[in-house]
Amino acid sequence: MSEHSGQEASDTSDRGKLLRPRAWSQPDRHVSVAISHASNDPGRHRTFKIRASFDAERDGWQAYVSPHHHNEQYGDWSLLLGVNGRVFPTAAACLGHAASVLIASFDDEAPPD
Repeated sequence: MSEHSGQEASDTSDRGKLLRPRAWSQPDRHVSVAISHASNDPGRHRTFKIRASFDAERDGWQAYVSPHHHNEQYGDWSLLLGVNGRVFPTAAACLGHAASVLIASFDDEAPPD
């Protein structure tokens, strides 16, 4: 018997580990990304907020994006195109990949020189 708690010591394999309820989850991580347009026209620059959310069922992070509109409001969150269904091992990997996908898609909109 443990001399501190008055309870029998556990000999299970999870002894010493923090056990969390399934309802608890990893906190979302966010970054804001401002992408300048190749034309240098300030009216065509765009700002996005990218959110990495942990998907416990798939044990990985997924990217969601919300565009920043000209009226200073963010739009609805949606799964980032190009990474649908893909999960990442860390929030940093998820956010980094999402930022590069956004920039690449924005560059495709640039008019050819």
